Amino acid sequence: MDYIKQTRIENVAGFCPQNGDYSYERNGRSYLVLDGVALEKGEAPSDLSFRGTHRYVWYSSGRFELYRERVLVKEIGGNTNLLNEQTQYIGTHLLDLATFQTYYNYASPIDERPILSESVPYILYIEDDVIIAYDNLRTKEIRRIDNSTEVLWSFPFVDLGEDNVYMPGEVDHIVKILGIVGGLLWFKTDFARLIALDITTGKPVYQLSCNPADEEKPQYKMVEGIGHCYLREEDKAIIGISSSGFQAIDTSTAEVIDRFIFREADPDGIGTYRSVFHPLLQGDYFTFLGEKEGEYSGLRRVGIFDLKARRLVWEGEVISEEEYRATGNHLVAPQPLYMSGDKLYIRDFQDTLHIFQRGS
Repeated sequence: MDYIKQTRIENVAGFCPQNGDYSYERNGRSYLVLDGVALEKGEAPSDLSFRGTHRYVWYSSGRFELYRERVLVKEIGGNTNLLNEQTQYIGTHLLDLATFQTYYNYASPIDERPILSESVPYILYIEDDVIIAYDNLRTKEIRRIDNSTEVLWSFPFVDLGEDNVYMPGEVDHIVKILGIVGGLLWFKTDFARLIALDITTGKPVYQLSCNPADEEKPQYKMVEGIGHCYLREEDKAIIGISSSGFQAIDTSTAEVIDRFIFREADPDGIGTYRSVFHPLLQGDYFTFLGEKEGEYSGLRRVGIFDLKARRLVWEGEVISEEEYRATGNHLVAPQPLYMSGDKLYIRDFQDTLHIFQRGS
């Protein structure tokens, strides 16, 4: 496996790793590029997503556009937000200026007709016909509702227990909903826990943790570092990738079915990295940003790790040491390396999009 840097595009506002669409600004003008064709826009969209057969284009002003191929099918003027990628619905919201509370709903991007009978002050997660609503700040709970906003069940985050080691007095909250598998809703929390709630009753079925604060709590099963978590499409296992290793958890039993430490499995490959940032699961591989042992010239390197072979199969330097020292430019942990077909995409600190092409 080998990749060669093909191009770099400056002043990128957003890009879609599924198909390579992107938006950028140049000389005071804004453009949206679909299938290599640049369309001039009044502002550059900041979030692009490909869902089903349509392109979802979202602007930070709240405006939304729906494209089929390069044809604009629908435009919504404002107060929209993109929902989780498991759904093709579009989120809508409205700010109550009297209370500064935001109320959320969702709709078909074609007809804009609200699905919920009234908007709710909860962030929404939609998967098939299941509507999950949660609030990390005010009510600090997660609930399942129906289209009439009737509460089918609710689960308060305080029931997850306190972290008296690192965050005494604080209440845990959701950082990522992984999805629904086998009638269980799985999510990761800020206190390094994996929680599975029964989608029918809202009762906890599995509670896993790598937080030392939970070692004496009987409801928690302790596991190694959870790290970045993903739901693997192949077998619906939860994949946890930390800076030091990998583990797979069976969602039907909550048992660890695979685990290895990078330095032990691949000492001459990924084991040569001092730090691994934002590992992103992509099929049988995960990509990462990294800093090697003995290097102190900023975050500039990326790599691809083969999970089946358990070894590093490609690594590259996105930003040279010379550029880093001359300009201060570097990679940033929140911007992962994406694989799409025969290309790699990554955006740096200065909003330059780097595109790599796989060699023959």
